[in-house]
Amino acid sequence: MSELHDNAHQELVPSTAKPIGQDVEPSSEETDAYILPEDYIALSKSINRVDALLEAENGALLGKDDIDLEESAYLKGRAMLDLDMAGKVVGPENLPSEIVVRLQDLQEKLTVNLKLLSTQLNAVRDVSGILSKVMKEQDSDGTYESLVGSW
Repeated sequence: MSELHDNAHQELVPSTAKPIGQDVEPSSEETDAYILPEDYIALSKSINRVDALLEAENGALLGKDDIDLEESAYLKGRAMLDLDMAGKVVGPENLPSEIVVRLQDLQEKLTVNLKLLSTQLNAVRDVSGILSKVMKEQDSDGTYESLVGSW
């Protein structure tokens, strides 16, 4: 019975299969140095999507448009994830110069976006601090407040 099993197993293994100990990764000479068209298109579309979302959010933060920041953050996160996945498929060593330039422009827009969001957050923090102080002053009857400078 074991002979039948061994014979059946041998018939299923192709004669051109690599032995287990051999390297399965291609050498650097065999590696493709170009991007497949569908990978290039996916990467380009991802860059366009992130760019459009950043333009909309940066414009809104500069006071040009209205925008839901929660939805924008969600969409931006999804777009950045798609961009990351598309970039991993292509690999940094295979990027054409056009894509590199577009990614550098995108990085600059992300830096501007970070500064605008930071400014927005600081302004909201300052306004909420002022409102909190005013509300405390309005609710207080002065019973538990100490007078400044009177010992």
